[in-house]
Amino acid sequence: MGGPAGHRTATGHPVRRNASASYSRVIEQAVEACRRFPLDEPDLAQTVIACLCRSTLLKLAGASRAEYEDILVLSGRATAFAYHPIRPDLLDQAPDDPEAVEARISAATGYAWETPAHDGTSDDAWRVIRASIDEGKPIQAQWTDDLIFCGCRDDGTAEGREVLVGGGWDPPTWWTWDRFDKWAAEFGAMARVGAKLDVAPRHETASAVLDAMARAAESDSRAQKADPSPTAYGLAGIRAFARDLGDLSLRPDHWGGCWLSGYCVYRQVSGRAAAARFIRAAISDCVPAAAPALEAAASSFERAAEAWAGWDAELGFGATRSGSVEQRSLWYSAANRRQASFCVQRALEHETEAVRQLKQALRFIRS
Repeated sequence: MGGPAGHRTATGHPVRRNASASYSRVIEQAVEACRRFPLDEPDLAQTVIACLCRSTLLKLAGASRAEYEDILVLSGRATAFAYHPIRPDLLDQAPDDPEAVEARISAATGYAWETPAHDGTSDDAWRVIRASIDEGKPIQAQWTDDLIFCGCRDDGTAEGREVLVGGGWDPPTWWTWDRFDKWAAEFGAMARVGAKLDVAPRHETASAVLDAMARAAESDSRAQKADPSPTAYGLAGIRAFARDLGDLSLRPDHWGGCWLSGYCVYRQVSGRAAAARFIRAAISDCVPAAAPALEAAASSFERAAEAWAGWDAELGFGATRSGSVEQRSLWYSAANRRQASFCVQRALEHETEAVRQLKQALRFIRS
């Protein structure tokens, strides 16, 4: 679609003056949703962007149980923990195998999740994206923090193709072909909302999620893989983190930058309050005999969230909102480290009790 300079499509996005082969298509609802994504560093640190992208696409499709907190809990990431002082890439995963996670989310939301096939080249990835956008389906794309492809346009030349990208760390913006080509070469993985399914009964979802919470705390499936030492998971991971924080012989360079900036902590513990809300809401979906244990588990996760807030007040953005550079300097303070270690130990005690109560509730649910 050509036109004079400054001409805009019906969606309000600019189109270049160009040849007759020009094309532009934008899913405006996806763009608007991405404009509401967090950009401020403290908020960004505490948001699992992959879950936020998934929530966004499911809500656009019409799913009713697909708020960010829902997806965070259903994925198992609201209560999981993994500790490796150097490698954050090992931590940014759900505690269950991907197939189990997808089944749980799909059953609760009533929508399948599909991976469009492409041959790995940027040209074929573009073909898939353009076809999906034409269908009115935005695409979630893997990145350091996941992205949403909301639109695409081209001027009839290979190098003139562009993709409208939301999510990640920036407001929605058009990627040039060169940038998109680099993404396809380094990442390339995409997924989108699939077919509509029957929604599972709420008591089945509640039972599956409660079981996943308890298992992740004591026997996280990631621990069965060939991850390098000293990775520790679940309650053992929290215990190891508290121990290292309190060991003042360890200098801050014992931890990688993503721990010192708080990202590795926030991304893993910011869901405790959401987990408490889910558990409390699940009481009405489960057998009455499980109610006292479920209420106790919810209360324990709330107290754990308060304890993690204590860590934040010593070593996180709660101590300084000046940015991650200033925040990292706090790790040189023996007093801050000791108090932060104490707070993490308190969180461990509360989460241990939460798991004990979950297991008690599950015994009633399964009987």
